[in-house]
Amino acid sequence: MKEKPLFFVLIALTILLFLLSLSVGKVAISFSEIYQVFCGNADEMLHNLVFNFRLTKSLTALLVGISLPISGFLMQELFKNPLAEPSVLGITSMASLGVAIVIFMFSIVGLEEYLNNPWMIIFASFFGSILALVLIISLSFRIKSSASLVIIGFMIAGLAAAFIGIMQYFAPSEKIKSYLVWGFGSLSGLSWEQLGIFTLFVFSGIIISLFTLKGITALLLGEKYAQSLGINIKKMRLIILISTALLTASATAFAGPISFVGLAIPHICRTLLKTGNMKVLYRWVFVTGIFFMLLFSILTEIFPFGTLPINIITALFGAPIVISILLNNKNEVR
Repeated sequence: MKEKPLFFVLIALTILLFLLSLSVGKVAISFSEIYQVFCGNADEMLHNLVFNFRLTKSLTALLVGISLPISGFLMQELFKNPLAEPSVLGITSMASLGVAIVIFMFSIVGLEEYLNNPWMIIFASFFGSILALVLIISLSFRIKSSASLVIIGFMIAGLAAAFIGIMQYFAPSEKIKSYLVWGFGSLSGLSWEQLGIFTLFVFSGIIISLFTLKGITALLLGEKYAQSLGINIKKMRLIILISTALLTASATAFAGPISFVGLAIPHICRTLLKTGNMKVLYRWVFVTGIFFMLLFSILTEIFPFGTLPINIITALFGAPIVISILLNNKNEVR
């Protein structure tokens, strides 16, 4: 398979999807009208719709499409497990716990008015994610096995779920609904200021992740071979953890706990390419993630009975992929 021509086709299709995401919605907008918006010739209503709603949503989809698949790719290569994903270290669960504390506890202690601040949920989610990162990194210095880190991640996720369950049990029904709505995930509603911060965290995580590609490639032939090339395994694992945490934390904080994307996209790229070249896989995961998230963003808009939550679309897409992984790797996935 000629990889580079296909890659350029994928980039072209992704750009087309980005433009289409600005056009598709409850109110259809032609490409010529979009062109007028960016030229400054459109009326105020059309400019506001495209610039402050659809463009921000499309850029959010782009950033989520970068962060979660790259996180999944790094996790799968680090743990040598095709079922590893961004939530495997408990980062997503701790983000959910942070949001649950704000939604459930603030109403109990009389701070409910602060929930109207759009930054509050984002801060709570990000703080929970960073707390998980600190725990995992602290433990990674004491634990040599990557498999043990996965187990600890599951335990962190279990504890977070238990605390969330306790709060839900005593919370009023309207607060439970608010938490469930956040759990569906959303690509819309971000301001340009929030989008700027989201972009900063995502590209910080991406830049850090680039330093791991050489080590990941060497690890394909075993840890001893990697060490013979001068690869510091502990340092590389730490860099992967930091990069993954930054990417997952920012995506969860600004878009909610979006599932399956980080697991399915790297698997699709490996299946199509069948290559051990990590740089090739990395760039394909990068662009393919953007492609699918833009596609999912469009699908949420064309649903006839209202805007469909993004997590429903990703679950419908990702669940068959997980089943195929289990069927095709039954001797490897344990």
